[in-house]
Amino acid sequence: MLAVIGSALLAGVCGAATSAHAGGITVPDGAKSRTMPWGEFKLAPRIVKKLEAGETANIVVGIEGTGLPIQGAEMRIGTKKGCENANKALSAECRMVGPVNPDTAKQLSELETLLNSGQVDCLALQPPLPNQFTGIINKYADAGIPVFTLNIDAPKAKRFAFYALNEVQAGKINGETTARLIKEKGVQVNKIAMGSGAPDQPWAQARMEGFMEGYKSVFPDAKFFNDVKSGIPTGKNFTTQEVLNSVTPFLTANPDVTLFFHTDQGIEGVGNVIRNLKLNGKVYASGFNVSGAILDSIGEGTTLVTIDQGFDNQAQAPVEQCAQFLAKGETPADPMQFLRPIVITQAGGENELTVDAGRERLKAAR
Repeated sequence: MLAVIGSALLAGVCGAATSAHAGGITVPDGAKSRTMPWGEFKLAPRIVKKLEAGETANIVVGIEGTGLPIQGAEMRIGTKKGCENANKALSAECRMVGPVNPDTAKQLSELETLLNSGQVDCLALQPPLPNQFTGIINKYADAGIPVFTLNIDAPKAKRFAFYALNEVQAGKINGETTARLIKEKGVQVNKIAMGSGAPDQPWAQARMEGFMEGYKSVFPDAKFFNDVKSGIPTGKNFTTQEVLNSVTPFLTANPDVTLFFHTDQGIEGVGNVIRNLKLNGKVYASGFNVSGAILDSIGEGTTLVTIDQGFDNQAQAPVEQCAQFLAKGETPADPMQFLRPIVITQAGGENELTVDAGRERLKAAR
């Protein structure tokens, strides 16, 4: 496991090094040809030629929405940091591409254009949905361009490795931490509800599964209002208003629910609902993602835990791996490269950030 460490074509760029690798590198045999679980990969001769001539490698990070709050900014930061480290192995220029807002057709069209114009020497890609971009990934691999996925995987495609959270593990850590804080506070939790903007999606169900497991490791007899397959839908567009509209009547009708776990940024709305209903100190929340309002809710003690997914780490890792593969022929033996989640609580602790440290991370991503 790894440790935590208009067209948007120019959404994020890291300039290439100009001196350390001016004479080029010798591309190792392990990069020129490699047997993968899905078949034989052969690095494009044009890439070998340019690297050995001392030309700059083009590493591209393709994401679903460069303008997405927090995610886009953090991935841009990760791309830049990854590129700085990549330049220790070879001369590289890195850029983040993708539509400003999620648009599958635009994202796919841009990837096709980049491929056909020879503008990519290694690709780190966030597909919109699991296995949705299998076709384009296979086209890149067949053209001799290594591909690594991040955040959302395409395990049926010819990708080298995948970088993201282990969703079950992240949910479990959240559940364990939430239960610990509940125990420390001496709070009586009658029943726990779980909700999501996409309760039918595998990632959301995995987070709920992990949360239940983690929470029950501390409170084995904990009672849940719903299970992993019946998460409360709080709004398919992931907006705070949708959460207000759905969770307000739910908590009003179910006063025995005194802890609400949310799988995504909807946790912001849950905190708002608790405050609006004047249930502070009676009902608590835990969830995923970061915003100013979520951190404020943690600061006031309403939201106990949130998981910062570390979008910057998810972008940084495959950029660095691209350089390691091209320069040294190295690729992970295990394609599932899971990153440790960043846990934020009010006071922080071992492997946890304080709410103030969380605010500093958020500030950097704006």
